[in-house]
Amino acid sequence: MLAVITGASGGIGSMCAYEAARLGYDLLLCFNSSKARAEDTADMLSGFDVKIGLCGADITDAAGRERIADAAKKAGGCALLINNAGVADICAFLDTDEQKTRDMLNANLMSHIDLTRLIIPQMLRARQGAIVNISSVWGISGASCEVLYSSAKAGLIGFTKSLAKELAPSGITVNCVAPGCIKTDMLRGLDEKEMCGKIPMGRPGDALEVAKAALFLARHGYVTGQTLAVDGGMV
Repeated sequence: MLAVITGASGGIGSMCAYEAARLGYDLLLCFNSSKARAEDTADMLSGFDVKIGLCGADITDAAGRERIADAAKKAGGCALLINNAGVADICAFLDTDEQKTRDMLNANLMSHIDLTRLIIPQMLRARQGAIVNISSVWGISGASCEVLYSSAKAGLIGFTKSLAKELAPSGITVNCVAPGCIKTDMLRGLDEKEMCGKIPMGRPGDALEVAKAALFLARHGYVTGQTLAVDGGMV
């Protein structure tokens, strides 16, 4: 079984890779510019009895997405796709423009839709598979000064629900994880004490907690079309 993970050099992506390897998945770790961090993730997982491949690709570019799909096909076909790559930006909506809107929607929504379209035929041939999209609690509730990010993540939830219904007869599940405040690079520069005051559990989550939720959804054959918030009770 091959798990294809985008954004595998980041905190959540690397922990999804760890959890997938622990459960016996071979891995295709996809990264854009952080090759050294992807290699560190591969080294971390070297103790597991699984095959690990690296694929450098910009998923916002059609050629990059084709590279990922081709690598997965050569490795025997994708059984699990975790759409994790993404970028965040905090600024007032009136400080954005049309180009920033396109860039944010492409990075956080359209690229995942287009990559998934390329991967699905590999799952259809096997009559089974799982797709897990990493959204955000802001895709559920919205966030001030993160309008474009929230909009893209909300779109990812809608994509999940609709595609789940379409693929269910083929034995393919599609689910979504919506992380809250998780200790990753995206939280750098933010006031952790202020954040914790908004979290009922009183602490930020860690990336492994998100990964465990993702792999739970990936391996549960009768759960599909769902969005699981991993947020300490925020929403």
